[in-house]
Amino acid sequence: MKKIIFLFFILFIFNSCSNELITVVDEYNPLYQVRAIPGNASIKINFWSGILASDFAGFNLYISTTQTFTNALLNSSGGYPTIPFSTHARSNITLQFPTTLTYNNGTLYYVSVTAYGTNDLAEGGKIETRIDSIISVVPRPESTTGTTGFTITPNQKVDAAAGVIKSYGVQSNFDAITVFTNNNITTTSESYAVVGLYIASNGSSLYKLWINPSGGNTTATHSRANDCNTI
Repeated sequence: MKKIIFLFFILFIFNSCSNELITVVDEYNPLYQVRAIPGNASIKINFWSGILASDFAGFNLYISTTQTFTNALLNSSGGYPTIPFSTHARSNITLQFPTTLTYNNGTLYYVSVTAYGTNDLAEGGKIETRIDSIISVVPRPESTTGTTGFTITPNQKVDAAAGVIKSYGVQSNFDAITVFTNNNITTTSESYAVVGLYIASNGSSLYKLWINPSGGNTTATHSRANDCNTI
């Protein structure tokens, strides 16, 4: 009887201790579905983050006029990460590149983003995801008064002024689609749609059009189509 009571006591202690064990799993998965969003002398980057880490500190932004990066951009305090961030969950994120820098319209840039954290067990006391995506982007002006690159017949059709055109359907805003996927497109005309988004190309230039809810237009263009299919 004493042996049975002693065995029960040992099992009780083991079970109580095991319930107090907490395993923390830090996940620094690479960022995915990264895309650049050009603006008027500005750049944003959009991506999905799957960071589930207790020591996650934020995101590092990279930019260069070549496909080789030296260092990430520093934050306002002169350190890393470039953009402090505290959301520890899988989410879609859009970050603005620091407005303290100059981004010239018509210039080809390459950008990327990584997740960054501090970890005493990692070499140098920091941890950073690898650069999986290097995205080309060309800042460009935007206009709400013209239709450059397009000929619009209200309520009927939208034609490419020269070259080909692709409709991306109804979109919530001008930046919803940024990449022109020219898979042997031969179409020169698309149906007109309010809040419809269109991208046209003549081979050397890209043109973008969004018909806003009031029927007005937002347009943008750049002449680096051979180097960058983002507009």
